[in-house]
Amino acid sequence: MRARLLLIGCGFFSVMMAYATDSYALAFRCNNYVVDVGMHKVEVMQKCGVPAAREQRTERRRIGLRQASPTLPYSVNQYSGDTRTGLEFEREIDIQLEEWVYNFGPQRFMQLLTFEDGRLKKIQELSYGQ
Repeated sequence: MRARLLLIGCGFFSVMMAYATDSYALAFRCNNYVVDVGMHKVEVMQKCGVPAAREQRTERRRIGLRQASPTLPYSVNQYSGDTRTGLEFEREIDIQLEEWVYNFGPQRFMQLLTFEDGRLKKIQELSYGQ
């Protein structure tokens, strides 16, 4: 029984450590408000104020679109046996990325916020602030 509890405890600890290394969050507290993924950067600025650091860049991404069409003939991939109808399109688009860092002092973790086209996409915990 004792060995079983030890095994369960080790398994729980391993799972918790795996989650602890991934420091992404869906939300965090800022000035008694909750800031979560999906918010517009104006809303975040209203709740948290001006960030300690800000960086902007443009990233090119390749996106694909598949449009089904029953009038087009079947195309068969000879290697996978995949049968499809329709057209496949691929193009590159520019995504505006903006990263903000909030420093809440030495008692709290700093937060790195990543915005894509004006919307909060990712929240990442950094080290303790100063």
